[in-house]
Amino acid sequence: MKKYSIILLAALGLGTFTSCNDVLDVEPTTAIEAEGAVIDFTTLNRSALGAYSIIQSSNYYGMRYLLYQDVYADNLFHSGTFTTDREVSGRRINASNLQISSTWATMYSAINRANIVLRDADRLTNITDAQRNQIKGEMMFLRALVHFDLVKVFGAVPVVLAPTTTIAEIQSLGRTPVAEVYNAVLSDLQKAETMLSAAGGSNPRRATAEAAIALQARVQLQRGNNEQAFAKANQVIVNGESSLLPNFAELFTTEGNAESIFEVDFTLNDANGLGTASDPTSAGQKFYLRSGAYNALSASGQKGDKRFEATTRIQNNRMRLLKYEDIANNADNVMVIRLAEMYLIRAEAAVRMTASGGNNVLPVAPQVLADINMIRTRAGLAPLLALTNAQALTEILEQRRLEFVGEGLRFMDLKRYNLTCTLLGFCPDTGTDFRNLWPIPLQQIEVNPSLTQNPGY
Repeated sequence: MKKYSIILLAALGLGTFTSCNDVLDVEPTTAIEAEGAVIDFTTLNRSALGAYSIIQSSNYYGMRYLLYQDVYADNLFHSGTFTTDREVSGRRINASNLQISSTWATMYSAINRANIVLRDADRLTNITDAQRNQIKGEMMFLRALVHFDLVKVFGAVPVVLAPTTTIAEIQSLGRTPVAEVYNAVLSDLQKAETMLSAAGGSNPRRATAEAAIALQARVQLQRGNNEQAFAKANQVIVNGESSLLPNFAELFTTEGNAESIFEVDFTLNDANGLGTASDPTSAGQKFYLRSGAYNALSASGQKGDKRFEATTRIQNNRMRLLKYEDIANNADNVMVIRLAEMYLIRAEAAVRMTASGGNNVLPVAPQVLADINMIRTRAGLAPLLALTNAQALTEILEQRRLEFVGEGLRFMDLKRYNLTCTLLGFCPDTGTDFRNLWPIPLQQIEVNPSLTQNPGY
C-alpha cells in the first residue's frame, strides 16, 4: 500500500521533499515520505526545504516563469524552436501552451508543499513555539510569494490554504476574485512578518521578517495601496539589515550578498538553466535582450552607467544577458527581492501619493530625489538635481528597467504604469487588451471543472 501511495503522491506533485542545497546546513537527505516521516524539528525542517526546492524548478524561478516576465514584456525575446517559448515571446500565448500549464502546476505544487509543512508544524508537540513559528513564517512567506506570482499574470486564481496528500483531499476550487487573492497574500505576509521577527536571522536564502516586509511593499505597490507600499519599503530601508553594494556588478558574482533580501539558491546539484539560456555558444533554447532594452542600457552606459557592461554584451551577434553567466554549472543564485527595489518603491509610492489633481507638475519631495539618486549614483550616473512628479515617475520606471532587466519585474511594471497598450500592443480599441492576463491553462480547466477561462482565450 505504501508503494502505491508514494506513486499517487508523486503524480500529484506531492510525493517527496528534496533537500534544497548545501548552504542551508542540514543533514544530507534525498527524500522524505509525505506521510508519517515528519516527527521532530529536524524532519520538519527538511520538509520545509522541499517547499524551497520546488521554486528552483525550471518552470518557475529556475528559468521559465522568471524570464517570461521580461520576455512577455519588452526586455527579452526567445530564439529557438520551442513553440511554447515562441508564443510567449510573440505575446500570443494559447490556452493549450504546455509550458504555461507546467508552470501553473509547479506553482500550485509549491503552495501545496508549503501547506503540508504548515499542517505538520501545527500537529507536532515535541517542538518549541519558536521552532514552530520559524517554519510556519517561512512557509507563509513562500505561499504568499507564489499566490502573488500567480495573480500577477493570471488574474483571479484559486487560493489554496489546505494541503492535498490523498485523492480524498483533492479540491476542485474555482477562481478567487483578484482582491481576495491579494488579501490572502497580505494576510500570509503579515503573519510571516510577526512570526519571523521573533525568530530573527538574516539569511537571504531562507525567508526572513525583512523578506516578508519587502514583499508586502511590492504587493501593496502593485495593488495601488501607495501609503502601505511606502511604509513597508521605508521599514526595510530604515530598520532592515540589508545594504546596497557599492559595485553593481558584484550583485551577480557574490551570492548571499548584503543587498539580497530573498534569493533562490542553486548549486551544482541543484542547477538552473539560466546561464546557458543566454549563452549563444551552448545548445538549447535561448533568451536574449530585445534591441530596445539593449539600446536603453547602451545609451545609459554612454553617460557612465556601469550596469551596461555588467548586464549585457554582444556575443556571436546576440545581445546576451550576463546576470546569470555560470554556463559550467548553471548554479547562479536568483535574487527575488533586493534592497535597490525598496528605494524605488519608496520613491514611486511617495510620488503617486501626491501626483494627482494637477500635482504632476510640482517638484518632487527631497526624499524622492534622494532615493532615485541612490540608485543612479551607485550605477555611475550623475545625480539629478530636480524633477517634477511626472518626470519622477518616468525616471523611476527607466531606472527599474536598467536595474532589474532579467530579474522578472518588467511585465508587472508596465501593467502598473498602464503602458501595455503603448509598448506591447495590448489595446482596448483593437480588442487585444485581454492579453494583459495569461490564459488559464486548458489542461487545468479540463481536470478542474470549477475553473473558468480568462476572456479572449
